[in-house]
Amino acid sequence: MNGNEELKIIMVAPRGIGKTSILAAMHEEFHKTFERANLQTWVENGAVLAAIDECKNILRNIDPRVKKQVTPTQPKDNPWNDQGFTFEIGSSAKKFMKLRFTDPSGEYFSPTATSNQKEYIKQQLNDCDAILIPIDATALMQKKTGMVSYGEIGTWHEEKNNPQQITRLLKDAFSNVKSPRLIILAPVKCETYTQTSKDAENLLSHVKMGYSELLDFVKSDSLLNKVSIVVTPVQTIGNVVFAYHRTDNDGFTKFHYYKTPINAPYEPKDGDQPLRYIMLFLINVFLENKKRFLEQEQKNLINLETQLSVDNNKLNNAKRGYEEEKRILDKRNSMWWFFRTIANVFDDREAIYYQAKDNLDQNQNKVQKIQFNIKSTTENIQATQEQITAFNNALFRFTMGCKNNDGFAILQGHKWLEFPQSIF
Repeated sequence: MNGNEELKIIMVAPRGIGKTSILAAMHEEFHKTFERANLQTWVENGAVLAAIDECKNILRNIDPRVKKQVTPTQPKDNPWNDQGFTFEIGSSAKKFMKLRFTDPSGEYFSPTATSNQKEYIKQQLNDCDAILIPIDATALMQKKTGMVSYGEIGTWHEEKNNPQQITRLLKDAFSNVKSPRLIILAPVKCETYTQTSKDAENLLSHVKMGYSELLDFVKSDSLLNKVSIVVTPVQTIGNVVFAYHRTDNDGFTKFHYYKTPINAPYEPKDGDQPLRYIMLFLINVFLENKKRFLEQEQKNLINLETQLSVDNNKLNNAKRGYEEEKRILDKRNSMWWFFRTIANVFDDREAIYYQAKDNLDQNQNKVQKIQFNIKSTTENIQATQEQITAFNNALFRFTMGCKNNDGFAILQGHKWLEFPQSIF
């Protein structure tokens, strides 16, 4: 991650789980979260941002029985045209980092996805820095006769959340991971299962059970130090609870909810948590890379300054040589032309003079080039130190706001989710 490089976050879940809804809950906390971290943001308008605004509008005006549904993200004729939701982050009017959230249609994750859609998802997963996996908490926590007991998984978990398909996709994408990655498991529609601390810890336990194959996979030796795993439940509407399920003639089961109280407003809760952990992870990786870049630039500066000293000595010698040759040539040129012509036959001072001049020009060019490189390297060091300072301060504020109990947990990769010591 050098300069203002783009960092990518992808939403991964089947159709109808709530990818756009969790993006909407995150966006609701967006400006407040970054302002508290003393960071500025620049948001690019696009189709995903429009979908987020539409989603929030629906949820704000949803009926007491929560019958109106958010329109699922529709598949595109060409998935590669999906620009996602993009914003840039910086401080003091300087942009340091660009983030892109991609919210693919759930159709792309289905067995019936086209080869082009599958290739798109594969490429996105290969290129991404963070993966956000919304989980239908009701499907995970409910069975036909009521809420699951300890050791049980919800009746519709495999059907709705399709953890096996997601695990297969990640196994393929993570076959040759070189850089750190973050996976966030985010139970949504989880209001019913986070009423108390005990309820929330029970939800966390079932998330671990429901995604055990994925969690076992990322514990492998090749991924253990590269992949961070976080669980962050998000109440995407707030003030709603599960009521009942109903299965239609085609075998499709729909979950029904109701507001408590019936006039409760749209009030998502913990929408900032996935965003906080994403930023905590990305900034830690960013700072690690910037630390290496800074150390290398500081070494380059020392080498350049050493080389400048050597080349300045060469330049001074070249100047003295040039001045001496110019003095000799001027003396020769002051001679009467007949004697000068005879002298030049045996000792061509003009050729020697021009050799000295070329040598001086070459040494001046070398010094100017090194001086330019020193100026550029010094500016890089100063800019990098500014970035590190701004993001170190922001990192502390993101860390202070991250929840790590009552259903929230870091399951793996603490290295990339902690507040580092000063690197100066």
